[in-house]
Amino acid sequence: MIRSAQPRPDDSIRTPSSDSFESAELRHSGDGLSSSQKLMILVLSMTLYGVGDIVASVLPEISVGPLELGVSYFSFIAVVLAALLNPVWVALGAPLGELVFSDMLLGDFAGLSELEGYLETALAIYVAGVIVRDPCRRAQLALACVTMVLIDKVSGGIIDIVKVAVGIDPETLEESDGLFSAFVIAEGLDIIVTVAFSGVLFGILPAIWLAPRLYGKIEPIMGLRPRDPADPPRLRGPGGIGFWLVAVFAVVAAAAIALLAAWEEFVGKQGLSTIGSFELGADGQPGFGLLAVFGAVVVALGIIIVLAVASKRRRRSARESEGQR
Repeated sequence: MIRSAQPRPDDSIRTPSSDSFESAELRHSGDGLSSSQKLMILVLSMTLYGVGDIVASVLPEISVGPLELGVSYFSFIAVVLAALLNPVWVALGAPLGELVFSDMLLGDFAGLSELEGYLETALAIYVAGVIVRDPCRRAQLALACVTMVLIDKVSGGIIDIVKVAVGIDPETLEESDGLFSAFVIAEGLDIIVTVAFSGVLFGILPAIWLAPRLYGKIEPIMGLRPRDPADPPRLRGPGGIGFWLVAVFAVVAAAAIALLAAWEEFVGKQGLSTIGSFELGADGQPGFGLLAVFGAVVVALGIIIVLAVASKRRRRSARESEGQR
């Protein structure tokens, strides 16, 4: 007599909403992901973060003296995804969504120089995702949101200061009445404002409400085990390389790209930094209606791709289960 396959003891996982979840092909969200699972995480993070960036771009800004009070981005989207799913693929996908959906589709793409922001944001999201060992812990989520904004804005601010210091961005210095110290203070105030709005108001507050409610809900759809607080993802570089070496390389590469772009603009020359760049005409900036259409298309496309990949994975799992009987 052939006995039907029984779930192994380690196939049961505990979630906030149920005592156990049985699946024949569950993987930990940080280890051994299949190609389809990586694609789902990448597409989902691209879609949600890209749409969030479109929405943030149409929110009004308030000018208070030299300060502009506004939302740079919705950090809670990236933090929640990186806290629930594999932080590596969320970090690679989220800033890519900003480039593809918010810049390319809306006709404002700066070319190779966009890699500066991509590297800074990807590094910030990855570190924030690793900080969250338990997605139900509000303190960890709050720290992750603030850390993401600080890494992103501080690295960008240091690069801007370097550009002014070496003299290839004099226009920025003129805006501060020619005082280098005033420019540094302005950069510091910009970081504080971004932490307050993108890190706290549109970061911590939504994240601490959303992450615990999604924990254990979306991971099984993708065939993933919810994050185990006893075995969370750790800071690792690719191929066994130390993470901090990779982080320093990413920041240096971002600085080199930014300095090259600023130098080419300073001398009035188009070169490597503008490869692939394009923009709409001066009077061709998209309005809110067009932004809404783009956002709807992006959301629909992302949902369709994720559902299609998830359906394919479930059918494959069902066929393998039938073959074992």
